[in-house]
Amino acid sequence: MRTISNSASSFDNSHLATRGQVDEITRRHLLRLFGGAGLATAALLKLGDRLAFAQDEGTPMPMATAQLGPRDDGSTVWRVKVGEMQMDEKTEYHAFFPGEITINEGDAIWFDFGMGIGFHTASFLSGGEIPQIIIPDPEQATPTAGPPTIILNSEVVFPAGGDTYDGTGYVSSGIDVFRDPSQPYVLTFTKAGSYDYICGAHSEVMKGKVIVQAAGTAAAHTEAEYEQMAMDQLAELEAQAKSARDEYAEATSTVNADGTTAWTATVGAGGETSVRIQSFLPLELEVKVGDTVTWVHRAPGEPHTVAFLGEGETPPEDPVEQFADGSPKFVQNPLNIFPQGGDVWSGTGWVNSGIMGISVGGPPVTEFTLKFDTPGNYINYCVLHGDAKGEGMAAKITVTAG
Repeated sequence: MRTISNSASSFDNSHLATRGQVDEITRRHLLRLFGGAGLATAALLKLGDRLAFAQDEGTPMPMATAQLGPRDDGSTVWRVKVGEMQMDEKTEYHAFFPGEITINEGDAIWFDFGMGIGFHTASFLSGGEIPQIIIPDPEQATPTAGPPTIILNSEVVFPAGGDTYDGTGYVSSGIDVFRDPSQPYVLTFTKAGSYDYICGAHSEVMKGKVIVQAAGTAAAHTEAEYEQMAMDQLAELEAQAKSARDEYAEATSTVNADGTTAWTATVGAGGETSVRIQSFLPLELEVKVGDTVTWVHRAPGEPHTVAFLGEGETPPEDPVEQFADGSPKFVQNPLNIFPQGGDVWSGTGWVNSGIMGISVGGPPVTEFTLKFDTPGNYINYCVLHGDAKGEGMAAKITVTAG
């Protein structure tokens, strides 16, 4: 089996990919390899050979595992699964499994990122503020005439704080897709207390708790019991996902006074739950010339866009640059981040809602309306999770002459 290997044996900024390496894999190439569904924002950036995957099957190699159970010093290593992805259903579950776990002082938790493509972190804030995932470039000294340069926040992207936690400071795994897959993330807890933590990329819904008892206290549960809790938790979320898919499976419509129709569709669903339907609903919609479609974003905290690309056009890419210290700077192309192309689609050029669902310099955008004035078959897609060929998070609009 041919693979792209990872040459770094430990993770810090000195081992990050160079610009030449990260240019080797594009966001849409990763989408094709991974099947397109459920990948979040920067998991689709150019990553180079830091991300190992099986080329022949298009399946990413799993992250390294940790040895669970008792250790020589009398402590125990426990497991918490970070997120869950069901590509066939285009659904992600932004949760920690189990959501709450009780351990003892000196014990450790292996935060299991599975295949390492879910764009998650396990981040302990110790009462501090939640860092924003998308921020203005701090090295952009003076404002420009256009929009500011927007980047992924390195504080969220990369690991911080080491491999022990005593209830103080900022300690984070960093985003899984940027991690060295040969190094499992195992965090040892050295002080009793109750500690909340989050996913730095999905903090609105993805939260967990670790309760640390005094050393020597009887275990609250066995590993098998925690595994059952996790399965029960997932089963409940799966039921919520089915309900969300059923609720928004069809577009709704209202006939206007001029005879045109105003349609309402969905981009991303799940509401305030940990369920994230990474899909347009419905997947196909037929409208007439003069009709409008309003896409309503129904997954708070999950970034999506609604984009249309004319035939023969080249989609905007997100460049990977470098900070002054040589570490990678993951720039977000303003053509992807901010609204483009107006509110009418004629089948040519580039129209994009801009980022919906999260704050990008203002309140999160939750709706985008587009009028169709030219017959044709068009692909609409999310620039973060799909592509103009219809792969991943994409849908089809058929516009008839009426």
